[in-house]
Amino acid sequence: MKRKTQLAALAVAGALLLSGCTAATEENPAPSAAPTGTVQPVQTGTFSLAYDPKQTMHPITGTNGANLELGGLVYQGLYELDQSFQPQPRLCAGATAGSDGLTWTVEVAQGVCFSDGTPLTAAHVVSSLETARTATRYQNRLSGVTGVAQTGTYTLTITLSRPNANLPALLDIPVVLEREGQDPLGTGPYLLQDGALVPNPYSGLVDALPAETIPLVEVSTPDRRKAAFDSGEVWIATTQFSDPQAVGYSGTCEVFDYPTSQLLYLGFQTQRGACADAAVRQRISSALNRDSLVQVQLSGHGDPTPWPISPAWGELPEWTQGGTEETTGGSLTLIVNEDNSTRQQVAQAVANQLEGAGFTVTVKSLAWEDYVSALERGNFDLYLGQVQLTSDFDLTALLTGSLSYGGTQSEVQELLNAWRRTGGETELEAYLAGFAQQTPLAPICFLRGSLLVRWGLVTGVTPTQSNLYANVDQWTIWSSVEDKNAGIQQQDKDK
Repeated sequence: MKRKTQLAALAVAGALLLSGCTAATEENPAPSAAPTGTVQPVQTGTFSLAYDPKQTMHPITGTNGANLELGGLVYQGLYELDQSFQPQPRLCAGATAGSDGLTWTVEVAQGVCFSDGTPLTAAHVVSSLETARTATRYQNRLSGVTGVAQTGTYTLTITLSRPNANLPALLDIPVVLEREGQDPLGTGPYLLQDGALVPNPYSGLVDALPAETIPLVEVSTPDRRKAAFDSGEVWIATTQFSDPQAVGYSGTCEVFDYPTSQLLYLGFQTQRGACADAAVRQRISSALNRDSLVQVQLSGHGDPTPWPISPAWGELPEWTQGGTEETTGGSLTLIVNEDNSTRQQVAQAVANQLEGAGFTVTVKSLAWEDYVSALERGNFDLYLGQVQLTSDFDLTALLTGSLSYGGTQSEVQELLNAWRRTGGETELEAYLAGFAQQTPLAPICFLRGSLLVRWGLVTGVTPTQSNLYANVDQWTIWSSVEDKNAGIQQQDKDK
């Protein structure tokens, strides 16, 4: 087993130190995401994006979806996660954990400027992280941070309540220059100006950007946003096809999937009943045909896995068949919330698969309030759940925390803590082995997000959960289908 990019437990060095007031251009973009569905483009238009000027564009405290998605063009964090959830340095020149694993020293890249020319310092990073610690969007991931302090012009320390060797994976939080009464400034490739995005003159990518001006189309509601995308007023939209609200997008577009840390899983009542037996839980997990569930019920928009870590993260061991033919089956009740038709379909398909393994499964679809009540009271044998994990794949909330509805799993939690302390492969293998032995829950898949691009006139698109506009300097925006086809043919000839 190996990880695609080994994250050192004691040091994460920045790729380049910056000079002047420019940012470094990335030379190794992530591999392109393969479109999951493509329709031949039939129209042209002006590349434009959705924006709500009535709402703040603050990337930390803001809540407007359209504005937050633009954040990847305007702001940067210490790190940016690639499609494998590996942290790539942006505003960080290095990060080192102390011997106890509780204190990290972070070196801020020098020579970086905000879009008004103000030099970036550690003070801006400290201010941004402190704001994020109490912001709804980030407070959960930073709950283990007990302090952030500036120790030098370009140096700060982050103190943790428990060691986490994968802390850099949580530090893709935007760093901003606050302005009273206005949206903050960023260090990203673009800046907001007069209702459009224009190149940031202090960005090292200024000469490589695919558009000199990106008009912003005013949207104020989700329905208006969908209509603007369907009509071609805006070229890009996002969705998750497992969400009922995804229905309604239409027209000619390309679909680019990207991995997320949203886990769809089967939860167990481990305190009583049949699922209190680890062998039964193992057999249930082994009986799941995850590939079929993803392909049929989720139309392929997921990464099937029996592990609590996304397969996009790196190579993980093969799942060992658990339970035996002699393991008692029995009757089980599986609960699911009725307000999501996709999850209801998944739950019924799971029930059908388990019946083939000797279980009789009754699916109960409950109103959301009743579903939550049943979870809190433990009135289930199985439940279909979905949770957004942090990008270090910390399962604590499901093992011993607020979401451990079926009972705590302290032994697996101890193994998880050991891996978090070191980030080492030995500890990871021990954690996964303990997870397989106890099977505290049965992961089904990590859902994929989808970036929809109108007309098919944009190439080089490689969205990530961290940034839909990752590697935007590698994009090409074509003026017409003919130009695109001719350009691609020429690129093939030049190879």
